Amino acid sequence: MQEVQSVFVRTGYLQIILGPAIVIKIHRQIARILEEHMVSPKREEEQPGGLLEQIEQEAFNVPASAPAPSLPDWKERVRITWSNKGLIRRITDAVFLFSDIVVPMIPLFVAVGLLLGLLGIVQAFGWVPQDSIYVQTLSLLTGSAFQGMSVMFGYQAAKRLGGIPPLGAAVGLLMTRPELGWSLESSGAQTGRMDIISAPQFGYQGTVIPIILAVLLMTLVEKGLRRIIPSSAAIIAIPFLSFIIGGSLGVLVIGPLATELGGVLSSSLEHVFKHGSTIFGLLLGGVYSTIVMSGLHQGIQAIEVGLISNPGIGVNFLLPIWSMANIAQGGAGLAVYVLTKDDALKKIALPASFTAFLGVTEPIAFGVNLKLGRPFLGAAAGGAAGGAYVAFHQVVANSFGLTGIPMIAFIVLPGYINLIHYLIGFLLAAGTAFAVTWILGVEKS
Repeated sequence: MQEVQSVFVRTGYLQIILGPAIVIKIHRQIARILEEHMVSPKREEEQPGGLLEQIEQEAFNVPASAPAPSLPDWKERVRITWSNKGLIRRITDAVFLFSDIVVPMIPLFVAVGLLLGLLGIVQAFGWVPQDSIYVQTLSLLTGSAFQGMSVMFGYQAAKRLGGIPPLGAAVGLLMTRPELGWSLESSGAQTGRMDIISAPQFGYQGTVIPIILAVLLMTLVEKGLRRIIPSSAAIIAIPFLSFIIGGSLGVLVIGPLATELGGVLSSSLEHVFKHGSTIFGLLLGGVYSTIVMSGLHQGIQAIEVGLISNPGIGVNFLLPIWSMANIAQGGAGLAVYVLTKDDALKKIALPASFTAFLGVTEPIAFGVNLKLGRPFLGAAAGGAAGGAYVAFHQVVANSFGLTGIPMIAFIVLPGYINLIHYLIGFLLAAGTAFAVTWILGVEKS
């Protein structure tokens, strides 16, 4: 199919790479078909040879003439499949779980990042007075988004984990109550005592992992209660007990532990970035495109949120490195456009390369560079060179979700020197990828 950029099978997952516009439409249609199948499975059984039956046949090796399995059989298969998974597959599933929760929030982060960039430009150039209604409105928009972020993370986590989304939102709101304090770093954590245990109490504003784990705990409590509470009392008892038990344990146990874990991870990355920045950027910039192939890059966004929300860090030093890798894909694509004699490939390579410079790399990375082989290696070299440069010069961003040219909005606020080094890294990544691809040549597809 012309719309399909590429197809990969990695760690048991079938990945079909589509364009950024059409993938939303296809996802909606598949979700609608699956929802209809779950509501009225008999209608699907009456239509042999349908899409769902073909998918099921391929996934479970069921003969076309075999009757469709019942829902309990399907659940049992999932349970058996999970029990047979290896460690790598389980880690991959965990990453995808975080990805499914964080990815729907990306538009919000993009909007807030652009607003912060616009606010920084307006204030830096003095286009309007600091007390003007325009500056106040921009500040109000960004502040409101960050304040409600924890609530939305709680809602998305409960929705993804199969819990009650409003209760997840309530847990997110609970963990950001001002009575708990702003953060562990703000004047120390206050210790509350509950007869038997004493636990630090502090707020989790802007955090991701503590809220997701707290919602996970509440969801497990909810599912456990559904097994023992009769249906006549379920509508009252389950939400009540789930929120009390899950919310309390989330604030007193899960939250502090997860915050400590997230702080150690963020501090470790910051230490490596400060003391081994060049090698750090070289390696991550070179392998990032390979990480994208597996889909694991989505899980990195949870780490980026932790960096930004950490009061001791407050910036995202990973995104500029990822951006260099994406830009390098565009540079390698331009080399393909110049070198190839295939007119059809030229028509794809040129627009896809400029799309990569705007932050969307799937068309050029999967549709051109990876298929040809050598251009993908050239892009890896460009990503390594650009990543090493921006890491050496400590280039940072104030948000995440955008790369390439649009990411300039995230780069301006930390300072003009930051912007200059980012632009130099942009040219270095694209130029290195172009040159290496030119030297290696273009393989015939």
